[in-house]
Amino acid sequence: MEDILAGLGSTVSNLSDQNYAHSFAFYCLWFGIGRTYHQISSDQIFDAIWDNRPANLADPSRNGFVHSAVPLFLRFISDAESDQLLAPHHSGLQHRLCARTLREFFNCNLRAAHNGDVGNFYADANLITHWANLGYVEEAAIRNHILQSIISHPRSYHHQAHALIILFELAGATFKAYADPSVVDHCLELLDGHGHCTSIEWGLIQVHPVRRIMVTRLKRIFRR
Repeated sequence: MEDILAGLGSTVSNLSDQNYAHSFAFYCLWFGIGRTYHQISSDQIFDAIWDNRPANLADPSRNGFVHSAVPLFLRFISDAESDQLLAPHHSGLQHRLCARTLREFFNCNLRAAHNGDVGNFYADANLITHWANLGYVEEAAIRNHILQSIISHPRSYHHQAHALIILFELAGATFKAYADPSVVDHCLELLDGHGHCTSIEWGLIQVHPVRRIMVTRLKRIFRR
């Protein structure tokens, strides 16, 4: 059974535009085999997918904020929830993954501030933005918790600025619609004053030109 779960997880982690159709068919086949001969439970499938969700691939110091693997991952989950074979065992999967990702996002935020370990923070931020746009993130979390958790620290850290870039770049309209304008202004001020990260260093350094252009554009979006 462990080999089948590992194979299913590997299928999720190696998704690409080129192999998507084959990967989904492979997943369906081996899921059916696992259910028939090993009684694989839905919780085990959830864990296999969770353990192989998109990880931090791009280096934020090179402006690699948007994670290209996330849309394919979400497409896979959506297809699994609607597939005739998989749907009975994957019901609510996207909601469950979203809730757990949000919990991990908050945990990683505090961990990164404490010891610099960002873990899967940036990839999770990417996932959260898509789920917020799709309506899987509760309105209260968008209004009261996500942005506030980033700007709540007594000092400014690079991982906060990187997360705000991701959130605003991918879900700016959603946060504009639900978040308090004063909170958004505080976030933009943090971005405007924060430097471009080239290493794991805390504190404020000179604002990088690319970051300043990005912040200026975001400000225009939120002032509309």
